[in-house]
Amino acid sequence: MFRTLRGIPLLGCLLGTIGCQGQSPAPPSIEKGDYAAIVRYLQSRIPREMARDEVAGLSIALVNGQELIWASGFGLADKARGVPVTPNTAFRAGGISTLLTATATLQLVEQQRLALDAPLQHTLREFHVRSRFHRDQDEADRAITLRRLLSHQSGLPSEHLRDLHSTYAMGQMPQRVSGVWLSSPPGSQVAYSNLGYALVGAAIERSSGKSFEAHLQSSLLKPLEMNQSSFVGTGAQMNYRARGYEAGKASNDAQVRDLAAGSLWASPKDLSHYVRMLFANGVYKGNRVMDSASIEQMFTQQNTGNALDFDCQMGLGWFLAPCGDEPVGPGIRAYQHSGGGDDFAAQLSVLPDEQLAVIIMANDSNAEDMVVTLSTDVLRLMLQAQTGKSACGGDCQAPSHGLKLRQVPAAVDRKRLAGFYATSWGVFRIKDDHGRLSGELAGCDFELLRDDQGWLRAQKRMLGFWFKDLGELGRVQLDVVRVQGRQILTARSHGQRLAVGERIEPPPLPLAWADTVGTYQMVNTPDPGAPLSGISVRVEEGFLVVRGHLHDEPLTDYILLPVDNAHAVVAGSGYGLGDTVSRQINGLSASGYAFKRMQSPLNRLNF
Repeated sequence: MFRTLRGIPLLGCLLGTIGCQGQSPAPPSIEKGDYAAIVRYLQSRIPREMARDEVAGLSIALVNGQELIWASGFGLADKARGVPVTPNTAFRAGGISTLLTATATLQLVEQQRLALDAPLQHTLREFHVRSRFHRDQDEADRAITLRRLLSHQSGLPSEHLRDLHSTYAMGQMPQRVSGVWLSSPPGSQVAYSNLGYALVGAAIERSSGKSFEAHLQSSLLKPLEMNQSSFVGTGAQMNYRARGYEAGKASNDAQVRDLAAGSLWASPKDLSHYVRMLFANGVYKGNRVMDSASIEQMFTQQNTGNALDFDCQMGLGWFLAPCGDEPVGPGIRAYQHSGGGDDFAAQLSVLPDEQLAVIIMANDSNAEDMVVTLSTDVLRLMLQAQTGKSACGGDCQAPSHGLKLRQVPAAVDRKRLAGFYATSWGVFRIKDDHGRLSGELAGCDFELLRDDQGWLRAQKRMLGFWFKDLGELGRVQLDVVRVQGRQILTARSHGQRLAVGERIEPPPLPLAWADTVGTYQMVNTPDPGAPLSGISVRVEEGFLVVRGHLHDEPLTDYILLPVDNAHAVVAGSGYGLGDTVSRQINGLSASGYAFKRMQSPLNRLNF
C-alpha cells in the first residue's frame, strides 16, 4: 500500500489518472510495405504530442522480424545541459526489467541450476513466510515457487518499502524479509509483486555464484549486444543516460534496491535486440541465447483458472492480454509490459504471430498515457504496412457512449452498488445519495449514470453543466459480481472484464484496534525518498481506515480488517492489498516500517 501503481499495466489510466488525454487525430492509411510513411507520420506526431504533454525526451524503436525498421530520439535527455535524446540514450525501464530477469531465470532452469516448480526455499534456505491461509508452516514455504514468483502469483506483498533506495546487496533481501506475511493464497490470483522479483534476483545470484549485474551482463546483455544496458547505477553516472523529470523539474536520481524488479537502464534500440532474439526462437546473430522451449514457456498463460483475474492473462514476466488497455485489433495476440517510476515511462509491445514490435521510452512522468496510446497506434500502422489491411476496420477508437439520455440508476442498482470498495488506488466509495448514485475516489467526486446504451458511467457536473467525461473512468461499465463468495467490483473496458475492487462490509471492531485511532510518525528510516512519513488511523462508518501522509500531504485511504488483537490486513485483493499491519508497543508496523503514535484523540470513534 501507499505506493504508486504507475507503470503496471492494470487498466491503463482507469481510476489511476482521472481525466486522461483525448484521442489523437486518426493516423493515415498505410500502403502495404510503406514503412517509410509510418516514420514520416511519427516524426510529425511525436514532437506535437510531446509539446502538448510537456514531455522532456522520448525514444522509439520499431521491429519487423529480424529487421530494426527505425530507431530515433526526440527532445532532451538532460535539459540543464542541453543533451539531446539519441537512439543510444538509455532510460530507466522500470517493470520491463522483469522481462530480462525472467529470461535469465529460464536460462538457469535450462542449465538445471534452478527449477521452476521447486520451492524457492531450496535455493534461498533462509527465507520463510508466515501465512493465514495455511495450517502448516512448511506447506506455506513450499507454495512459493519460481513459477509463481515470475507470474506474480506467489501471494507475497507487492512491495517491501523500507530501504527501497538503499544500496545493500540484493543477496541480503531474503534474510531481511524472512517471516513476511502472505497477502493472498499462492496460485490464486495475479498481484504484481516487486518484492517477488527481488527474491528471484537473489535466487539468480545464489545459483549462478555471481552478482545479479555480472550474471545478467554475461548471460544476456553482452550476447545480445545491449551495450547501453545495465541494472546498476544512476543517470548521473553516465553521459548516455537520461535524467527523469516531473512537472518540468529533474527528479531525484537514486539507486534502486530491487535490481531484478525495476533497475534496468536500456535504450529502445538495445531492447530491440532482445525482441529479435525472441522472434528467432532464442538465437541472436547466429548465437543461441536460450532454448525455444523456454520462450514458449514464457509466453504460456500461467493463471488459467484464476477466477479473480477475469480477462487478464499472465505469462512468465509477460502480460499476454491488454488487461483493460485498448487492444490492437480483434483476434490479434499482443504481449506487453510497461515500465514507470522515478519519472520515466516505457512500454514494450510485441505481436508474436506477425513478429512486429514497438518499444517506446520517455524520461518524463507526463508521458505515461501518451506512451500507451502511441504504442497501440504504431502497432496498427505496422500491421497495415505488413498486410495492406487496417488492423480493426475503423472500430479501433474507444467507444464514445455519449450521454444523450442521462438516466439515474434504478433503485435496485443503487442498492446493489452502494458501499465501500477496497481497490489498489484506495477506498472507492459509492453512495445512494437522495436517489442518485455518486462515487468518490482519490479525492474526486462524480455521479454514476446510465447512458443511452446502458453503460454505467462516471460524470462530473460543474456550474450546472455536465463537464467532459472523466477519461477511462467515464468509458467503462461498472458492475458487481460474486466470485468465490466475494463481491467484486468489475469494469468492462474495451471488451474485457477486470477486477477493480472488492466490496467490504464493516467488521466487528475489537477494542485493541479501536485503540489504534490516532496519528503516527515513521521512526526507523533515514531515507529522504521514503514513500511516506507517517500514517493516521480513524473510524469511518464502522470501518477502520488508515491514511498515509508524506510530510504535510495526505495520501489515499485504505480499509484495515482486524485478524486478531495483534494483526490486521489491508482489505481487498490485488496490488498493495492484503498486506499485514501489526500492533506494536505504542505504535504500528507495516512493510518493514515502524510508526510511533504521536497523537491520541479523546474521542476515538469520531476522529
